[in-house]
Amino acid sequence: MTEDLQTCSPLELTFGPFRLLPQQRMLLRADTPLRLGSRAREILFALVERAGEIVRKTELVARVWPNTFVEEGTLRVHVAALRKALGDGQAGMRYVENVTGHGYRFVAPVTRHDSGQPAPVMQGCTAEQPYNIPSVLTRIIGRQSVVSTLSARLPHRRFVTIVGPGGIGKTTVATATADQLRSAYPHGACFIDLASITDPLLMSGTVARALGLATVAPNPLPKVLEFLKHRQMLIVLDSCEHVVEAAAALAEQLLSWAPNAHVMATSREPLRARSEWVLRLAPLELPPPAVELTAAGAIAFSAIELFAERAMASLDTFALSDADVPLAVDICRRLDGLPLAIELAAARVDLFGVRGLAARLDDRLELLTRGHRTAVPRHQTLRATLDWSYELLSRLEQTVLRRIAVFAGTFAARSASAVIADAELRAPEVLDVLTNLAAKSLLVVHVAGEQVLYRLLDTSRAYSLGKLEDSPERVEIKRRHALLCGTWGEDYLDWEPREWTAGSGQRIDDVRAALDWCFSPEGDSSLGVNLTAASAPIWFQSSLLTEYRGHLERALSTLEVTGTTDAALELQLNAALGEVILHTTGSSPGVTAAFNKTLRLAEQLGTTAHHRRALWGLWFGRISAADYQSAIGFAEAFCQFVGRSPDPAATLTGDRMMAVAHHLSGNQATARQHAERALRQPATSIVPLSDRAFQFEHRVAAHTVLARILWIQGCPDQAVRVGHESLAFAQSAAHSLSLCYALSNMCVVTMWTGDMLEARRLVAMLLEQSSRHSLYFWQFWGRCLEFALTQPDGRAKIPPSVLLDPLCNPLLRESLATLNEGLLNHEAIARAENGLAGWCAAELLRVKALTLLRKHAGNAAVAEALLQQSLDAAREQGALSWELRTATSLARLRHEQGRTPEGYDLLSSVHARFTEGFTTVDLIRAKSLLEDMTVVTGRAVRRA
Repeated sequence: MTEDLQTCSPLELTFGPFRLLPQQRMLLRADTPLRLGSRAREILFALVERAGEIVRKTELVARVWPNTFVEEGTLRVHVAALRKALGDGQAGMRYVENVTGHGYRFVAPVTRHDSGQPAPVMQGCTAEQPYNIPSVLTRIIGRQSVVSTLSARLPHRRFVTIVGPGGIGKTTVATATADQLRSAYPHGACFIDLASITDPLLMSGTVARALGLATVAPNPLPKVLEFLKHRQMLIVLDSCEHVVEAAAALAEQLLSWAPNAHVMATSREPLRARSEWVLRLAPLELPPPAVELTAAGAIAFSAIELFAERAMASLDTFALSDADVPLAVDICRRLDGLPLAIELAAARVDLFGVRGLAARLDDRLELLTRGHRTAVPRHQTLRATLDWSYELLSRLEQTVLRRIAVFAGTFAARSASAVIADAELRAPEVLDVLTNLAAKSLLVVHVAGEQVLYRLLDTSRAYSLGKLEDSPERVEIKRRHALLCGTWGEDYLDWEPREWTAGSGQRIDDVRAALDWCFSPEGDSSLGVNLTAASAPIWFQSSLLTEYRGHLERALSTLEVTGTTDAALELQLNAALGEVILHTTGSSPGVTAAFNKTLRLAEQLGTTAHHRRALWGLWFGRISAADYQSAIGFAEAFCQFVGRSPDPAATLTGDRMMAVAHHLSGNQATARQHAERALRQPATSIVPLSDRAFQFEHRVAAHTVLARILWIQGCPDQAVRVGHESLAFAQSAAHSLSLCYALSNMCVVTMWTGDMLEARRLVAMLLEQSSRHSLYFWQFWGRCLEFALTQPDGRAKIPPSVLLDPLCNPLLRESLATLNEGLLNHEAIARAENGLAGWCAAELLRVKALTLLRKHAGNAAVAEALLQQSLDAAREQGALSWELRTATSLARLRHEQGRTPEGYDLLSSVHARFTEGFTTVDLIRAKSLLEDMTVVTGRAVRRA
């Protein structure tokens, strides 16, 4: 780049976060003009013109001061001004290099843009942007250039790790950068706090929760990767140092799987992952040693500016004087320019003044020299600062800070009171103390809707937790915390579904920590068993069912080992275990054993709710196993039990259970009676038989099964209308599982009617919803439906990977065969021939007959016998739509065999019984065949 920039118009050059516009003689940082003296600006132009080359001092003087004699010192002053304006040397960024004895060289990479338009980092979007980046409530000092550098580098590097010691402000820089780049990511930015997890195996679950993905999968990572695959999104992984290897692996997988996703991490050490660009965050800027400064001059250095501003916040009459400057500089230097340490020091100016702080800091630093010799200096300094800050607090503030360290994540004032308050500190006073601690930068305040939440910074919590561990009240505080966690499950009964995920996400880390303590040597295992049972709603709403299963099995084992005979507690644990296994691995002997034990204990204790819950679980297990007749038995037992002590909500559930079981058994008339009776009752929210969100919303469940029944009975228009109503109810309920249930069944009904365009739309919605919330079964079912839609009818084959998947149960296989004739498999045929397929036996026999005909014309006799068997089964069940399909196939066979009148009579008699749905594919095909046969028979086809 040797040509004069002034001749290249229009032209723009970019370096770091800066844009240089020669034609306008302007330097911009992002889109903001940078104030720069004319001499310094001309020096910049001269250096950038020859970026990478040495520009001699005499050349610069001749260009900037033509025909004028100036001393070399004048040039140095203006170069220094240019460097300061560019932030040269901050965060490792270099722009102007002094080549001793020769001149200066511009060392930053320069990019030329021939258009006068700015070079966009990434295109924005008007789409809704999910965004959970924490807000910074105070002004960020000394990090503007770093944020600008990161904002420029991240979109091109894709993976940046901000590295530095604790308390240096890594999270602050990351959140500020994410906020500045907000519009650059169409699908938003997600902040993932890893500080609360101690086991790397829990990382993928933490990431899933932060993304809003509720998952029941044992390993949520595949769902996370699938969710991000086509998204242009920024992922911020905060506090990676204690899980550095797992964080590195996660970052590499995210970047490999999601080509448009970017990752920004914070850690005390590099992740050492592929493609990682490391930015080592430097301490705040300090004045050079032995330089005398005025207050105005000192504040130009970010460390002193931070100290002065935070001191002023602590004491509104404070103003940094010239006399205070040496003391303030000394304090900030001894604190190594670490923002957290400086803020903690400045917060006590109101008590000691600058001189008093400096004196006490000297004492603490002297004490520090007797600390661990292996600790790095900055960690020693921060430790000393935290020690000193802690002892400066009032006794009550110390007590509160020590006790709230038991919380693993965010907490509300009410929760804090439950742990903190006692005879010494009354509950009404807790909020005042929390407010004081927040004002002194020891607590982070986060407003979530109408709720104010608090959180200790990572380093502050580690320090405070150490104080708690050393105190005689350690066991009592952890016991209070565990007891508090045990009360949270009750809250979920009063919450709306949309509140569940957010609430459980905030509390699961505390429940996990409390359980770990309860089952530790100093803990209380009996309290742990009770907490395991009481925390069930939190585990279910967090969708961490695989992890919860381990806790449940440990609790049941503890009861057995200790010989505890608490039937009520054992009842709760077995009921939860049954549902956990059911929703993670499907029907299995473990499900049956858990719910049978629940049923026996419920009968023994006379517990109505758990008796119903056990029967519901056993019924659901039989449905999942496609044992429809047994499911009817459990549904009848449920209804009989409910009849002894009528309960409106339980009665609705009983009718739905009967409707589903009879529908799948092939008793469509009976099923319809139960479904319609359920819908005649007042609409209610999710029936809390299990206190879980895994039961479908009442109106959704009832409308969905009715839609299927109506189509089978030959009412396709009504089926579509009722199916759309189920979708509307699911969307209004804000319940993801209900919506997936409605979408999947509506897709099936729509495919039966032949509206493939609408079916594709519904499948896309199902895949989006199930992926977003990591509902693995529904995502699997959505992919199966997508496969049925995209494969040629009659020639498709189910991939072995689908057939071998544990989620591919008999009911799913039966359903696929009714959607695409090529997806019939041997197991489904055997179930139909043995009378086990029930609801779709007629259709499966028909498809088998057509398969035989396609293979060889000599199979006609066997095929006709199967079609007649199918016709008889459909008529017996009142399944008019299956009957029409079979009649059409049989009529076509007879037409091809020259038995056209016989085929015509059969098909026309079935076709004449329809009163609606004449635009659906089956009726259109039947009418077309009738018209073809009319040519032979001369009979008229009934017009719709």
